[in-house]
Amino acid sequence: MNLPDRDDIDPEYRCDLATIYESPAEWENARNRLERELDTLESLAEAPLTSVADLRSLLERTEECYRRKQRLELYAKVAYHVRLDEAPGWDEYHDVESSVESSVGAVRRRLAETDDATLDRFVSKLDGYRRYAENVREQTERTRSPEVEDAVAALDGARRTPTDVIGAVWSDYDPPTVERPDGETVAIRSGNRRSELDHPDRDYRRRVHRAFWGELERFEETLATAYVAKLHAAHGEATVRNYDSIRDRDFGGRCFPDSGLRSALPEEAHDVLLDAVRDNLGPYHRLLEHRRERLGVDELRLWDLDVAVTDANPPTLDFESAKDHLLSALEPLGEEYVEDVRSLFDRRRVDVYPTEGKSGHEYTHSSATDGPFVVANFRGDVRSTFAFCHGLGHAMAVEHAREAPVRYATCPRPIGEVPSMLHEVLLADHFLEEGGVLAEVALYRVLDALEATLYRDAMVSAFTHDLATRVECVESIDAARIRETQRECLAEFRAPVALGPDAGRTWLGRGSRPPYDSYAYTLGTAGALAIRQRLRDDDLTAEGYREFLCSTGRESSVDLFEQLGCDVTTVDPYERAAGAFEEYVAAAEDAGG
Repeated sequence: MNLPDRDDIDPEYRCDLATIYESPAEWENARNRLERELDTLESLAEAPLTSVADLRSLLERTEECYRRKQRLELYAKVAYHVRLDEAPGWDEYHDVESSVESSVGAVRRRLAETDDATLDRFVSKLDGYRRYAENVREQTERTRSPEVEDAVAALDGARRTPTDVIGAVWSDYDPPTVERPDGETVAIRSGNRRSELDHPDRDYRRRVHRAFWGELERFEETLATAYVAKLHAAHGEATVRNYDSIRDRDFGGRCFPDSGLRSALPEEAHDVLLDAVRDNLGPYHRLLEHRRERLGVDELRLWDLDVAVTDANPPTLDFESAKDHLLSALEPLGEEYVEDVRSLFDRRRVDVYPTEGKSGHEYTHSSATDGPFVVANFRGDVRSTFAFCHGLGHAMAVEHAREAPVRYATCPRPIGEVPSMLHEVLLADHFLEEGGVLAEVALYRVLDALEATLYRDAMVSAFTHDLATRVECVESIDAARIRETQRECLAEFRAPVALGPDAGRTWLGRGSRPPYDSYAYTLGTAGALAIRQRLRDDDLTAEGYREFLCSTGRESSVDLFEQLGCDVTTVDPYERAAGAFEEYVAAAEDAGG
């Protein structure tokens, strides 16, 4: 299907990047100004800290550099995803990122070189900068000498190489063509694979599944080598920076948008997550059995997992109707919240429709200065309505967080998934209350979403943890070992599905994100379902939820989840999440008769 050019879309439905920078040339000028600001920061960091004013000045400069970096990142990423002409290249942005980290490294070293008693005295008098100072100070444990930092920075390109290789494979991927039952020939790509697997003809789905993974299998050795190299690079960095493991490194990552804060999550929380989800696979297996029964097949296969099992004809929605549904769904979060969402449309912060060359997925990017921009791909169906709603959840997290100063106008990674998943479950509940065809279709859509984040992402996290641990134990890993790990995870998490001999190859293509990225979705879903229940029980007010969103840059991930009533060091949040998931499964069984 031919897509329209972006210029042919009404400006009302295109995000307005000129509010950030008027043009790519202005972005380049802003990058040059940041480089000068970084030179000033490094010069400031060379001098010993002799007063509270010295420390405050150093932190203010650091905050300002991150503010500028955020704006450059926001423009570059949105421009890239909407394919804006003459957009900054990805390498140009990575150069900015490396420069900022190098200069901030000098700040961390200055704090590390200041004796503890003096630093304690200065920090205690900082008032609004106290948490920021303490957090940056904690990062000094991971900061090395200038010589080592320069060496690490010089290897930044090499560390990115495995990810670049995986990206190159996708670029070289030659979409196989499969003939539909109606005689039309379809090229199967990553972007349309799932939609083609939604076809009612089972033999066609089987052929799509096998063609897609068969083409990727041509690159299996390359992808396996790149994936293992990425784990080794992560292990090397974790060792240099004195982390206990790759997992410890990834769990101590940056907040978003990046203001210099880091928010650690204890590794034990991940152990609890995996154990708890594994102990609560029953509702997921119940859904898979329900799917098998609705499809009327003796065995459920991997190509049966994306096809709709509802008898209802998928309804179409125009964008304005979808927007009205979304705003109504968010009413439990308060009138002020709904108006803030509405303002995103009025301010042209949403790029609504698919256009030629535009990225096929949904993204939300932001800066504390400019707020959020949502890159959507609304296609007039329920699936893209939910995806769009998800992106707006990320946007609203930023809108509330940016009420704080830049240094605190941010959010830890797993907390950032809470508002997006909350949006999805509230939209599903809204459609269910409305009834009719939309209700049944939305019910299965939210089950798909929760299945993905609560169970599939936990499975991917288990897969990653197995292989990362093998790398850390200096165990040799090849393509066969990766296949076997994937098959073992599938056999456990998707036990009701009959696995063919090639099931293990369905890991192929992973690796573009940090190794332990997927845990955040499972954790965020548990938090979202907890909020949903508390809103229903009148245990949390809309105002209380907004206050939570405004505080995300001021607390640790563990403390923020505690505010939601989730102790992530225990199994309770996951057991409750599995219970909520099972309620949706029961509703699907009732709807199916």
